[in-house]
Amino acid sequence: MNEKTKAYLAALAFSTIIGFSFLFTKVALGFASPLTNLAHRYTVAAIVLFMLQQSKLIQVKLSKEDILSILPMSLFYPILFFMFQSFALQYISSSEAGILQALVPIITLILASIFLKEKTTLVQKFFLFLSVTGVVYIFLSKGASFGAGTAIFGYVLMLGSVFSNAINNILSKYKGGQYKVMDLTVVVILVGFIVFNSISLFSHISSGNPMGYFEPLGHVGYIFSILYLGILASIVTAALSIYAIVRLGASTVSVFGNLGTVLTIVAGAVILQEPIYSYHLLGASMIIAGILGMNLMRKK
Repeated sequence: MNEKTKAYLAALAFSTIIGFSFLFTKVALGFASPLTNLAHRYTVAAIVLFMLQQSKLIQVKLSKEDILSILPMSLFYPILFFMFQSFALQYISSSEAGILQALVPIITLILASIFLKEKTTLVQKFFLFLSVTGVVYIFLSKGASFGAGTAIFGYVLMLGSVFSNAINNILSKYKGGQYKVMDLTVVVILVGFIVFNSISLFSHISSGNPMGYFEPLGHVGYIFSILYLGILASIVTAALSIYAIVRLGASTVSVFGNLGTVLTIVAGAVILQEPIYSYHLLGASMIIAGILGMNLMRKK
């Protein structure tokens, strides 16, 4: 199996995990706030990485200069990405956020062409926009609409999350050529662990309920969700996305993120028995056609 095939499989695996992560996030948010959820999620990820390092299943050796060089990646993702997203959802609906999130491949394409000099054909651009249109069509068909007033602030915050994701894609490509995939993953996870736990603990202590940080851990459903989010949706997806971006390019891999929308719909139908409508099928077809076209027309 050549490197390109492995990279495509990594991108597909990454999209699959992300697609199902929305289901587990939905379950976890029924027990804890978004910040506490993130704190526990990255705590699990940090513990697992520590165990892997101690058992010598992974070998990570980074100097202080290396860590400082990688830090900008962790600033944009997960810190700014999740912070912007969490606060945005206080002002706008998840559907509105989903529509804006679909812009990530377009922003990534623009940034990649400027900073990484990645080239895409006109046909590839068409398929990329087709995929994005499929995501937007699904959310609009579900009844999403853009309001005014305080919602505008939510849109601005969500765009901050979108740009953070896109910039992270660019940095993943750039830094991925300098460091091992696991080196980048470890720094990103540890920064998320420190920042999210600090904010969550401060929030609980300042509200006079420090034990609130531990309360969700008494629920089996929450523990299972956090294990999925911490191990698969944090460690594994970080490593897979970096691996794929380095070998296929930021603009090519970013469009795979839209596949998560399709898989979220499938997960909802299979596990939660949520109905599937004709607009789901049409939108999903546009997303899949866009991803296939974008990659089949990829320059050699």
